[in-house]
Amino acid sequence: FGLVLIIVDIILVIVDFSLSNGSHDVRRAMESVSLVISFFFLIDVLLRVYVEGLVGFQSNFVNLVFRLAFHLNVSENKRRYQKDGFDLDLTYVTERVIAMSFPSSGKQALYRNPIREVARFLDTKHLDHYKVFNLCSEKGYDPKFFHYRVERVMIDDHNVPSLQDMLRYTACVREWMAAESNNVIAIHCKGGKGRTGTMVCTWLIDSDQFESAQESLDYFGERRTDKSMSSKFQGVETPSQSRYVGYYEIMKNQYNRQLPPQKSLKIKSIRIHSIAGVGKGNGSDLKVKIIVKQELVFQCVCAKQQNCAVRV
Repeated sequence: FGLVLIIVDIILVIVDFSLSNGSHDVRRAMESVSLVISFFFLIDVLLRVYVEGLVGFQSNFVNLVFRLAFHLNVSENKRRYQKDGFDLDLTYVTERVIAMSFPSSGKQALYRNPIREVARFLDTKHLDHYKVFNLCSEKGYDPKFFHYRVERVMIDDHNVPSLQDMLRYTACVREWMAAESNNVIAIHCKGGKGRTGTMVCTWLIDSDQFESAQESLDYFGERRTDKSMSSKFQGVETPSQSRYVGYYEIMKNQYNRQLPPQKSLKIKSIRIHSIAGVGKGNGSDLKVKIIVKQELVFQCVCAKQQNCAVRV
């Protein structure tokens, strides 16, 4: 009802500007209606303060403002699903593949997808025919929200899955998709972009929807980006993630979905020629770690001159 009154008030202002100076009586009538609307909102605020208390009203008001602001900031120009009573950071990459941000609860639900809304969406659109893939190694949620049809693939933020995990994931998706023609998958990480795009593109290649890694990456970015909001690209941008999609293309086409033969590599040196804009900009606070199969195999700390040398 409040929204209707706001629209009416805006219409009155527009009409008021468009009227000629001779329409004095009409102007006075419109000003009276506008004044009544203003009193309505004043009384509404006072009643809310009386019922909720000043602190409660301030908290709810701030939460509303933050939710609107965070939605705009966090979602940016990622394509959202905004129809049928839903407003979610969620994109149909294909008819059977959904990319979305993390289904959240508590304060995080103010700026990410509320988990109950995600569950309501999936139950409304794909009841008993969806499986959720959580790619976040850093956090999870109660799988009962999605009727215990949740698979985990542990990938650190801004990182890549292991080749073995990619093979297990595509085998799981193949089995699920083949079970019934209307089965779908909903894939998410935190923002529904980097890790999500990596695994979505991996499936697009595995299912022969695209032949090359680059084609699948371009397609995902095109589907995830809402160009009516901004031209900022919302696809996979981390170089290692794009590279691993290419690795999966090789595993599928050259090794028949098997791990390639192991090969030992020896790193002789790491040279960084420019670090302008990184940390202090002079290398004194630089750290480098090499992690293989989640094990730290090498580390250099420039501040301690450990395994490295800074040359100006």
